[in-house]
Amino acid sequence: MQVPSGSIKYRYDFLKYRFFGLAFSLLLFAIGIAAYFVKGGFFYHIDFTGGAELRISFEKTVDLAKLRGVITKSGWKNAKIQEVGTTKREVLITVAGTPDSNLEKKISFQLKEGLAENKATVKGIEWVGAEVGKDTKWNAIKAVFLSLIILLLYIAIRSQFRFGMGAVAALLHDVLMVLVFLLLTGEQVSLHVLAAVLAVLGYSLNDTIVIFSRIRENLKKYKNHSEYDVINLSINQTLKRTILTSVSTFLAVGAIILLGGETLRGLSLVMGLGVVVGTYSSIYIASAVMLSIGKPKGTQTKVEASTTSSATIS
Repeated sequence: MQVPSGSIKYRYDFLKYRFFGLAFSLLLFAIGIAAYFVKGGFFYHIDFTGGAELRISFEKTVDLAKLRGVITKSGWKNAKIQEVGTTKREVLITVAGTPDSNLEKKISFQLKEGLAENKATVKGIEWVGAEVGKDTKWNAIKAVFLSLIILLLYIAIRSQFRFGMGAVAALLHDVLMVLVFLLLTGEQVSLHVLAAVLAVLGYSLNDTIVIFSRIRENLKKYKNHSEYDVINLSINQTLKRTILTSVSTFLAVGAIILLGGETLRGLSLVMGLGVVVGTYSSIYIASAVMLSIGKPKGTQTKVEASTTSSATIS
């Protein structure tokens, strides 16, 4: 059913639900804040905290539950165990702490004691210092916020300041949504996850720019119509492209989720979430924020039905 407004017609009134979308996002943010204090913050990978990552090969198929029990009993309560490959005989064990030359011997001894029936061999160990981890964390934060500032300036210069504010609001929304997801699931914050966050920002921005470009064109074409209707018309006109892009991207990400294994799980989950929230924020956050900032006076109600043409989305 088409929704008429003056001489502009469009199928879906997206902006009608913008306040519900805002309320939903604020609810999720509130849940994320509560989870932050309940769980004591994020669970960082050794990329940010410092520690060691050991690659261990077993003679036979290893029982991950039993292996996790042995590692926990040995004193490494926050160790993370990831299965590598499809043989179920090789794992990555990540433990926090400062460099210890005896770690390999300690791990080997504990595995020999706890899994005597399954010979284990430490194939490699990689250390990340605590100071390097702190620098990596700070550089990651700076990279995200610097990218947001640059994007704001670029879009503001390229079009209008309110378009830039809308785009940055959507990107900031997406980052916060990813952080809430990491808190609720307990997924580690790693360099892989950071790369996924930056990819999500690029995906979301691309979708937002497409919608904003159509809005700019339509604002010039339908000067005597309300911005509310012009924005709705623009979203409807780009809807098919948005759906096709989102579905095709999600299919590729879905393959990584299903086949990528534990090593790529954080990256694939964040990117999958990013496809959803990026599409959502482009419509309900970016466009809504742009509409609410700096609206030219008199454009909300002025309609000259005798001189304007109609635009219909079938």
